[in-house]
Amino acid sequence: MTSNSKNSNKKSVKLSELQLLVMKVLWQHQRLSVSQAQKLLSEQKPMALTTVATLLKRMHEKEIVNAEKQGRQFFYTPAISESDVKTSMLSNILNHLFDGNPSELVHHLVAQDEVKQDDIAKIQKLIDKEKHND
Repeated sequence: MTSNSKNSNKKSVKLSELQLLVMKVLWQHQRLSVSQAQKLLSEQKPMALTTVATLLKRMHEKEIVNAEKQGRQFFYTPAISESDVKTSMLSNILNHLFDGNPSELVHHLVAQDEVKQDDIAKIQKLIDKEKHND
């Protein structure tokens, strides 16, 4: 897949499963302290406060999240949007596993029964809508 002008200035984002879990909580709540993040994350995957603090600190160093100190606490906000992460990670999968060929990706999903009939109808509507926008 060739990069288009819309995405060419965005850096590639690769998140681990744990980092993605943190980002999903941050996208949902927008601004969290370490203890708030730990409480929310522990509902899905039990984690120590120190683990969450270290994870957020490293994500801040990688410019994945923003950090703001207030008093003795740090508050974290997303530095990258959910849409940018999805675009980057999907591009990465598309390029590395399917040689940049979107139809191969779709074929694989359909062949593995990952795409159901109602999903196919929704996809077709999206394709038709895009055709009319060109």
